[in-house]
Amino acid sequence: MPSIQEYLNRIRHSFSQSAKKDHVVAFIDTEVSSDGRRICDYGAFIEPEEKLHTTSKDEFAKFIHDAEYLCGHNILHHDLKFLADIPGLKRKKTIDTLYLSPLLFPRRPYHKLVKEEKLQVEEMNNPLNDSLKARDLFYDEISAFNNLSKELQSIYYKLLHKQEEFDGFFDYIGFEERENDLVGLIQTQFKGLICDHADIPRLVSEHPTELAYALALIHCGDTFSITPPWVLHQFPVVEHVLKVLCNTPCHQPCSYCDERLDIHKNLQSVFGYKEFRTFDGEPMQEKAVQAAVDGKSLLTIFPTGGGKSLTFQLPAIMAGRNEHGLTVVISPLQSLMKDQVDNLAEKGITEAVTINGLLDPISRTNAFERVADGSASILYIAPEMLRSKTLEKLLLSRNVVRFVIDEAHCFSAWGHDFRVDYLYIGDFIRKIQEKKGNRVTIPVSCFTATAKQKVISDIRDYFQRKLGLELELFASTAARTNLRYSVIHAETEEEKYDYLRNLLTANDSPTIIYVSRTRKTREIAEKLTSDGFPALPFNGKMDPNDKIANQNAFMDNQVRAIVATSAFGMGVDKKDVGMVIHYDISDSLENYVQEAGRAGRDPQLNAQCYILFSDHDLDKHFILLNQTKLPSYRSLQVHYRKTLHLADLGIRKHLQ
Repeated sequence: MPSIQEYLNRIRHSFSQSAKKDHVVAFIDTEVSSDGRRICDYGAFIEPEEKLHTTSKDEFAKFIHDAEYLCGHNILHHDLKFLADIPGLKRKKTIDTLYLSPLLFPRRPYHKLVKEEKLQVEEMNNPLNDSLKARDLFYDEISAFNNLSKELQSIYYKLLHKQEEFDGFFDYIGFEERENDLVGLIQTQFKGLICDHADIPRLVSEHPTELAYALALIHCGDTFSITPPWVLHQFPVVEHVLKVLCNTPCHQPCSYCDERLDIHKNLQSVFGYKEFRTFDGEPMQEKAVQAAVDGKSLLTIFPTGGGKSLTFQLPAIMAGRNEHGLTVVISPLQSLMKDQVDNLAEKGITEAVTINGLLDPISRTNAFERVADGSASILYIAPEMLRSKTLEKLLLSRNVVRFVIDEAHCFSAWGHDFRVDYLYIGDFIRKIQEKKGNRVTIPVSCFTATAKQKVISDIRDYFQRKLGLELELFASTAARTNLRYSVIHAETEEEKYDYLRNLLTANDSPTIIYVSRTRKTREIAEKLTSDGFPALPFNGKMDPNDKIANQNAFMDNQVRAIVATSAFGMGVDKKDVGMVIHYDISDSLENYVQEAGRAGRDPQLNAQCYILFSDHDLDKHFILLNQTKLPSYRSLQVHYRKTLHLADLGIRKHLQ
């Protein structure tokens, strides 16, 4: 009784003979020398059982002499260039299984024999075995093509039969042209899967191969299937085609755009919200989301707790599901990354991952794999990671549709948290674009909670200078109406601490207590704990593992209060913080607004913001700020008197 493999081989042999009885196919593979200059090993197979494994070019040439077709994996632009001097080679027709694979196996999991531009084989450096694998793959490709609808077969034929990578395949199977109107055929077959008004005639004329690969990916119906990296490298316009077809709103009556690119319907289906957040009656969040979906670059200034995360997450999720794209979110704090990935997961959205230095090796490897295989469409990274060659290679393998930069004030030396690594972002984006061969600049979205006019100008000038991008500005001036501001005057340190305990006694909600010195975070936290108010410290000089542990304990409500420097809170999304107490005044009005704004992230929660103020506090801040050569004592004093006066009067609209 024949084995299963022998039985399958008979079926394939019978199939091949019935497909082209009068023609001979030589399945070939070669092994190139380590210096890349010559072939040192040859393998070939001709049905039914003729095999060759040799180091002699003459033997190989003799073996394939009578074959009309040469078939192999990645032979067209690799093996054949070393075989060009073989007599009669140019008369043979070529079938390259490499180019057929993404067309006929676009859905995950991909064909078991294919790994990138190479065959997935068990034997090392054995071209005969590789030629047999190419034969198996080729027969599977014929079977896959025959299982397509007649309409899709016609679409692929019309787009590809004149391309050298595909003409041998269509000649071998003897495909006969059926339909004449290619544009109409595409529009009919992909109704509801692509924009009704996409410029199909232009794509057919200018980018037929890229269009075919894009249509194959769209037709497979799997959100997380992606175009293989080698295709993106060799045919970079595929990314542009996917965007034109699937992620560019036409703003006309359209069966596709009215569903897949409608931001209100996606807001409901993805996040469960019926409407976007407004600021003082202005639909600023909606406008910013629509601008991103329209492919624009933007700078958005929303108050802390103003829905900033959703503003970039919704377009990112839509782009991932529509054009299989990756959005890269650059943030200075690892706490933000973890929080946002966890919060999305709680909503059932699993497309986000973070890669940072605090991940264990297994988690880090898993995150890289999820980005590489397409199951992640949002990647959170720190700006420092942009110098990683591994990350660069990873991003080159994906269709990167947007860069999101959080805490964008870090671009400006005039901002309160200037970071030099931010100034490399523009150079990195330009390098990615150049290596990918992108014709259009990848758009960016910049976000910050507060920014002076100088900072805004710095951000916009930076992207104009580096990437030629015009950032559309979306700036909210609305008040946080659920916050109440108060100043409590304390003559001594003891009196200030007593006020702190009284506030904690009267308010049972999670509380952030800001102090100016790292040493003080430990002292106040220990003193509160010993007095029956469990609290933990947090500052930038702590061990990273201790910082994470303390932050998580606060986020998970294991402790009621956290005593922190300004290092805590940026990007932390804890919605039930009911009180923020500034035990020491912050070092600028902008910082105070951000820090106080971490209370009442839930708009339905009325939260309290207190400043415990002593006349000696200005002297302490003058000493600290003088070390960094910041403004004179006189300007600092006027600045903070204004801050305290506004807070004491409760004029919230000035504290944005």
